[in-house]
Amino acid sequence: MNEIREKFDEAVSILQCIHTELKLFLENNHPNKTSGQGSTSIVNIPFKGTELYLLHKAFIDSGGAPSETYKSLFEKTAPQLGNKNQKGFSVESLQKNSDKVDYESKENVKRFLQKMIRNIDSY
Repeated sequence: MNEIREKFDEAVSILQCIHTELKLFLENNHPNKTSGQGSTSIVNIPFKGTELYLLHKAFIDSGGAPSETYKSLFEKTAPQLGNKNQKGFSVESLQKNSDKVDYESKENVKRFLQKMIRNIDSY
């Protein structure tokens, strides 16, 4: 009986090692499927495409990311941003918004940035 118990314990140990190795393999090859967070998670924002374009442009032009260009910043941020109409933006769609900037979009971005400044002053 002890011999059977020892073999059973050995088999359980081997199966646990295999299970651990499989988990590590899956985490390394499919990080989005095994963890709750992944690079495809979307940050919901209340901005339209033209407003996002203006925020990125203002950020780059004011020196917020001196080693970035408009396009490189769009590539890093656009796919993770979404609004009520769209989940993830493309770089091309944000670049096309440069032609669609209107007075209302500029005013919305200005109000948002002014609200940010007021909040920083209150901290």
